[in-house]
Amino acid sequence: MKPDWDRLYSDETKFFPRLLQFGDVADPRFKYGINVNMEHSLYFWFPFSTGNKQIEPVTMANVAFSEDNIEGRPALILTLLNNNLKNLFDDLIGSLVLQTREQGNNATKFGFIALCNEWFELFNPLASQLSKAEIQGIFAEVYFLKYLLITSGSAFNEILGSWKGPFGKGHDFELGVNLFEIKSRMENIPLVHISSEYQLDFLNGQNLFLVVCEFANQPGDGISVGALILETASILRTQTNVNMTLFWAALGKVRLTFSNLNDYNEYLFTLKTVTSYNCINPDFPAIRRSTIPNAVRNVKYELALNVLSVFEQSDLTPFI
Repeated sequence: MKPDWDRLYSDETKFFPRLLQFGDVADPRFKYGINVNMEHSLYFWFPFSTGNKQIEPVTMANVAFSEDNIEGRPALILTLLNNNLKNLFDDLIGSLVLQTREQGNNATKFGFIALCNEWFELFNPLASQLSKAEIQGIFAEVYFLKYLLITSGSAFNEILGSWKGPFGKGHDFELGVNLFEIKSRMENIPLVHISSEYQLDFLNGQNLFLVVCEFANQPGDGISVGALILETASILRTQTNVNMTLFWAALGKVRLTFSNLNDYNEYLFTLKTVTSYNCINPDFPAIRRSTIPNAVRNVKYELALNVLSVFEQSDLTPFI
């Protein structure tokens, strides 16, 4: 569902707004287009109601949202104000169309507005800067996400839905009964920090793996987290009907958006090794919520990896 913006730029026979339907989606409720300012927009014609009250226009840092009569019918209009975010906007409008189509003919004006609201925070600039350690942790999770997309037989949307880490619930990845906790460390530091008694806990019937990404002290020809994120987004776009909202919303939860990725280009990472440990072995050294007194809370500790070689899991493919 790739919009053909060049066709709209070059077609001088049309008045503004210049509009096109999505070529691979036969849905008359949607068109994409450019306005007189050559700004990218998505148009949604909602079911007509005699009591319809036009919404007040909203203008944010990078997008605007309004309602107007287009082609003789009331339509909601989402407009991109920042040309640097064109790729993210393409992901946005593609996901909005797919999600609205999933609602069928029951899709309403306010349902579409609710979907847009889920995306708006991704277009707003964030004030606080992330530390290098935080970026390194995010890099490790996105690396594992990319690994799943390339290696797993699961659908892309299922893999995206399994990424729980940014939302602070459960384990970093929960793919069916297989759970993955992702940690990062610098070389020559054989410790990883476990931040709660829940991180290495699991239920009967579940498999839990600790995946540790080791980074070189000298990055060499390393890459930035932004480059890794864009590579992963490109993989996602190779399949149709992928809900890119899941990807960008997860990144938004860790305060990364398409508009601030370049802020962290100074941090380059060279991944040396990725080691996985099988945590369901009863001898695996872990403090688990299910095995400690209820009065003990907020447990934090460090694991020494140099004594865990007996628990290494050489191949994760049977579990993904």
